[in-house]
Amino acid sequence: MQVLGILFVLFITVPLLELFLLVWLAHVTNLWVTCGTVLFTGILGTLLARSQGFATWQKLRRQMSSGEMPGSTVADAAMIFMAGVLLMTPGLLTDAVGFLLLIPPCREWMKGRVLNWAKKNVQFTTTTTVNGETRTYTNQSSEVVDSYVVPHREEPKSLEE
Repeated sequence: MQVLGILFVLFITVPLLELFLLVWLAHVTNLWVTCGTVLFTGILGTLLARSQGFATWQKLRRQMSSGEMPGSTVADAAMIFMAGVLLMTPGLLTDAVGFLLLIPPCREWMKGRVLNWAKKNVQFTTTTTVNGETRTYTNQSSEVVDSYVVPHREEPKSLEE
């Protein structure tokens, strides 16, 4: 199934599920408990996401200033942001998923799943042009090559020339 098809299904089914769960909770308890639950989880989730987001931002800045690659921290920041968005969306299902994304072991599990999916389904292409010659590279291999740039030095001209 295409990504747009999956998104379409999600945008239809998730709101319907949320509506069903909210009506069910209001029926089982009452309207005030349902509204209070939605407000409480939204406020609590926003505060937690803000706190974790700030801590992750500080970690990201530390890693960048020390020259480390912040790949995992960037993924954490994206998932905390997603958790915040889900927690601000009224509903029980989105709140549950948002709270799960704020729990570090759950976030690590989700990062692994997303990374495995991306390795199988996402292809990166790089195009480089040097002296008019263009080359295109794709991520067919997962081999990482560590390299550095050596500046070009001109050889001294000999006296015979």
